[in-house]
Amino acid sequence: MKRMKWKLSSLTAITLLLTLAVLGTWGIAMYCVTSVAAEYAAERYLANYGDFASTLANRSFAHWLGKGFDLEYANYDRNRMWEAADTGNRADSFLLLNCTSAEGDGGFLERLDRDKVYSTAAVYDGEGNLLVCGWEDFFYFEYLTEEQWANREERSGNSARARFDREKLTEAGREMIQDSNLTFDAQALRFTGCFDGVEFTPKAIESIDWDEFQDALFSKGSGTYTVPGVVEDYGLAWTTLYENPDVVPAEEEIVTFYSDWFDVCYFPPSPSFSYHGNSYADLSALVGELGPELAAGQKSLARYEGLNLLIPSVNYCFSLDGETYYTPYFTRQEGYEDEAPQVHFYVVSAVYCSPWRTAFGELRDVYVVTFLLSALFVLLVRASIKRRLTDPLQQISTAMTNNIGANGWRWDMSQAWREGQVLQEGFLQHCDTIRMQKNEITRLNTALEYAKQAEENRRQMTSNLAHELKTPLAVIHSYAEGLKEHVAEDKREKYMDVILSEVERTDSMVLELLDLSRLEAGKVKLSRDDFSILALTKAIFDKLERTAQAKQLHLSFSFPEDFTITADENRIAQVIENFATNAIKYTPVGGYVAVTVQNRYGKTTFTIENESPPLSEEALRQVWDTFYRADESRSGGGTGLGLAIAKSIIDLHGGKCSVWNTATGVAFQFVI
Repeated sequence: MKRMKWKLSSLTAITLLLTLAVLGTWGIAMYCVTSVAAEYAAERYLANYGDFASTLANRSFAHWLGKGFDLEYANYDRNRMWEAADTGNRADSFLLLNCTSAEGDGGFLERLDRDKVYSTAAVYDGEGNLLVCGWEDFFYFEYLTEEQWANREERSGNSARARFDREKLTEAGREMIQDSNLTFDAQALRFTGCFDGVEFTPKAIESIDWDEFQDALFSKGSGTYTVPGVVEDYGLAWTTLYENPDVVPAEEEIVTFYSDWFDVCYFPPSPSFSYHGNSYADLSALVGELGPELAAGQKSLARYEGLNLLIPSVNYCFSLDGETYYTPYFTRQEGYEDEAPQVHFYVVSAVYCSPWRTAFGELRDVYVVTFLLSALFVLLVRASIKRRLTDPLQQISTAMTNNIGANGWRWDMSQAWREGQVLQEGFLQHCDTIRMQKNEITRLNTALEYAKQAEENRRQMTSNLAHELKTPLAVIHSYAEGLKEHVAEDKREKYMDVILSEVERTDSMVLELLDLSRLEAGKVKLSRDDFSILALTKAIFDKLERTAQAKQLHLSFSFPEDFTITADENRIAQVIENFATNAIKYTPVGGYVAVTVQNRYGKTTFTIENESPPLSEEALRQVWDTFYRADESRSGGGTGLGLAIAKSIIDLHGGKCSVWNTATGVAFQFVI
């Protein structure tokens, strides 16, 4: 018969096709929904960040620029630029904290995802020269001199900037700066280095821990205070954030500044991207390239690149007719009626975000719910097809494959579709056709099997008898010939003893065969004797005591209180003696034999364990068979009928025999 190639089951094929169809529909629907959500997210990003440069200019310059000259504050305007560059690196957090538009309108996006918004900014002069940029690392701070700190002054209004090398930060400094919470981690900073009036070159930067300062302030209680006063009065420790001792030349004057109004510009690089066909490592590369180009005026900037949205923006500060303007709309051109506008500086910002990733985050729950509903739909449809079509077909197929007739058919076809019901009717008709043929074949096969089994049993019995009787008959024949021919007349008595011994052995074997035959045929009638199995066991081992002593065996007994059982005492004695004889025979010199008798729940258990090599798996299976002997290493003579007789006796009593290997030997047991 040609072997059938493996193929998918119909239910599996239907499930796969149904899953592909539903998941395909679900995927297309989710793509459409996601594209709409991404479009809304892009509109919100453009609304919030499309003119972020103007947000920076209005916050840092429009209301503050030039005020420092009136108050004689050093580097006041520069500080505004430093702040603008720093704030440009934190578009997301600044917008969330300062702009109501970031909270959304109750639609898809309630709060922007900070992990997906990157930004940076720079300030250029009117000629397109870079003044300050957000991708430089620097502290900007309002400083107090050592004298002002000692006088416990609170504010000076003077500002400075300290550039630093990230590699020179200590572990504490790196942790404090990277989490963007410097003002919440440090209460005051101390700068040691040289100062040129604007730029501070730090050899070391130290901080006062914010929590320690608050604890000291709390212990102080109510009343006025200054930061220098609390630090000095409570001896708060300075923690080193930055060390670069070789940065200041030896001839430079070393000064120390203190500050409790400070911040840090620390640029987190954005992922790489492409813009107008060019590749950029991060946003700083894009702003650095766009900055000089925008000196001539604004141009179209925002652009999609794959899943990402890049939003550059610019804001110009220029004067015209004596007024100062901040606007993103500026173009250098001729033809002004009075005078051409004078550009003082302009701010360039770039924001990198992903509306699609935002949409994915917004719709995450929608994806999960709709996917689960789709999966549930597939399972429900699959269950219906399985119950009404594939299960009826499978049941009929199984019945035909396993030759289950009409009488063994128990499947309810009331809910099956028409194909299943038609197939059932055909199957039942087929069963009726072959039922009578099977009955006749079964009758003939049964008669043939009985005949074969009887013949096999006869042959096996004949073979076993011939094998078992051959040895003693050969010995008798050999010694009888010796007596007849007067060989070794001086050993005549010995020869006669051997002949008699072998005759007795043969007679014993024949008697055991007759006994086993009667037991297996059920022709033995058991007597009902009430006797003590403990006394019976001790009596049997007393008879075997000399044999056990000859082998120096250690016998142990574990008996409960004496009790009586009802059974055929002679037959049970035959079983116990067989078990005991085997145990003593196969235990090596100096070994042990342990006998245990238990009486529980109306059942008596007799177990005898002896020290010996373990039986093989084959021996454990066949040890109760007629004429079976274990391997030669365990052979000790005998007919091979004792255990078979013992098992038959226990079976007639309605009990059970068993054997197993122990850690050090073999255990035989019967339960009646």
